[in-house]
Amino acid sequence: MSKNESSKKTTWEKLNSAAAQETTEPESTTKEEATTQKTESSAQKLTHPSYEALEEQLAKTEAQLEQHKSTLIYQRAEMENIKRRSQQDIEKAHKFSLEKFIRDLLPVKDNLERALELTQGTNNDPTLKGIELTLQAFQKVLENNGVETIAPAAGDAFDPNYHQAMSMQATSEQKPNTILLSPQKGYLLQGRLIRPAAVIVAKAPEKNS
Repeated sequence: MSKNESSKKTTWEKLNSAAAQETTEPESTTKEEATTQKTESSAQKLTHPSYEALEEQLAKTEAQLEQHKSTLIYQRAEMENIKRRSQQDIEKAHKFSLEKFIRDLLPVKDNLERALELTQGTNNDPTLKGIELTLQAFQKVLENNGVETIAPAAGDAFDPNYHQAMSMQATSEQKPNTILLSPQKGYLLQGRLIRPAAVIVAKAPEKNS
């Protein structure tokens, strides 16, 4: 190999070595910068709120939870009350849906009973027998629909909750405020008064001066 060729080879190797160093230095610098940024980012991530701030946030969250819990309990209780009232209204409507109809039928029953009273003592009368059987069937239908009869007897105490005083009659045969006579029966529907019994009430006789 000639001297000139050797010199060219050496110069070429020097140029390649310098280029390699220049390429390595930016890469090394870039890696160092990336490592620095990563360290700074990690330091930022490791920054936490103070213990007092965490306690305050926890207390607020617990208070909100209790408020929501109380609201839920109140709403649930209110729904139960609405459901119970609705059920009671339905039951009441079912119980007393026939009240007006029964009220309209009661005068018919009164007339049948008066007819029997007027024909007492008549024997072997087919008409009387038919009225009696009709009245018995009528009474059975009323009982099956929750109707009870109020039929006070003479001497029973007067009860304003179930009796309506038509008049008062002075007498010494019975105690005052007792029933002398009941011209019309009263009736209950499912335990509720739909018509009081009409009665005449005894009172003490006036003393002569």
